[in-house]
Amino acid sequence: MKKIKGIRGEITTQQIVLLIILLVSFAVILFLLFRLNFGKETDSEICHNSVVTRGSSVIPADATPLKCSRTYICLTKDGSCEGMTKPEIKKVKTKEEIYGVLADEMANCWWMFGEGKVDYVGKDFFTRDNYCSICSQIAFDNSLKEIEGMGEEINKDELYNYLSVTQISGKEINYAEYIFGTNDINTLKNQVLVGEDGTETTATTFGTIDLNKQYFVIMGITSEIAGKGWKVAAGIGVAAAGFFTGGATWTLAGTILGTLIMEYGDEIGAIIVPGNGIKNNFLAPTIQEANSESLKKFDCYEIINSL
Repeated sequence: MKKIKGIRGEITTQQIVLLIILLVSFAVILFLLFRLNFGKETDSEICHNSVVTRGSSVIPADATPLKCSRTYICLTKDGSCEGMTKPEIKKVKTKEEIYGVLADEMANCWWMFGEGKVDYVGKDFFTRDNYCSICSQIAFDNSLKEIEGMGEEINKDELYNYLSVTQISGKEINYAEYIFGTNDINTLKNQVLVGEDGTETTATTFGTIDLNKQYFVIMGITSEIAGKGWKVAAGIGVAAAGFFTGGATWTLAGTILGTLIMEYGDEIGAIIVPGNGIKNNFLAPTIQEANSESLKKFDCYEIINSL
C-alpha cells in the first residue's frame, strides 16, 4: 500500500508541473496574440474596407460613412518623442530608414483609399470638387539630428528618388511606380509647363521637410463630374495633365501625370494622377506641413476622414 501511494504521489507531482507549464505557455500565447492583434482588422484595413464599400454602394456616398482615422507617428533615433502625446513610435538609425518610414506611410495611404481605382465621393452637383484625406500626422524627434548626414531638414528630392528606386516589401514594384504610375521622377520635376495665356514655368523641386515642424501625409480625390477640380485632359500620345498655380491651368503633354505647383514658387506640392478605370482624378499621397498655407493651396473642399 505504501508503495502504491508513493507512485501516486510521484504521478501527481508530474501532473502539477505539467499543468503549470501548460498554463504558463497558454498565457504567453495569449499575450503574443494580443500584441499582434491576431484575427482583428487593423485601422488601415478598416479604412480600406469602408472605402471599397462606399465606392460600390448604390446609395449616395454620404450615406455610407468612411471609417478612416489619421494615425499619429513620431520618428525617433533614441525612442523618445517630445512633440506628440502617445504617438506610434518609429525608431530609425539612418536617413534611408527615415525615407523608408515616410515611403511606407505614403504607400499605405494610397492603398487605404483604393489605389486610384475607387470613387468614394460620387457625383457632387452642389459643392466644389476636391476632397482630401489625412492619413497620418508625423512628428520628428530631436534625436534624429544625431543621425549621420541629417541636419534641420529632409530634402524631398532625395525622398522621391528613394521612392523611384526602392521596391515595396512583398511587391515587385517600387514606391513611385505604385503610387504615381512611373519612376521617372527627374523628368517629371523638370518639365516646362505652358499656361492658358502662353506663360511658361518649370517645376524643379519637391521642396524640403523641416524637422522642427509636424507634417501630414495627405491625398485627395475629385468628384466624378469635377468642374474646377484637379483635371486630366486629352493630350499628345497619352494623357495630358492639369497643373495649378494661382488659379491658372497648366498643361503638359506626353505624360500620364501632372503636378500641383505652389503659388509662391517652383516647388511641387503634389502629383496629380488620373483614376484607374474611373472618371475621378487623384491627388497622390504627399507630405505637407500640418495646417500650413501651402496646404490651403490644394483647395480641399472637405477633409473626409475623422481625427
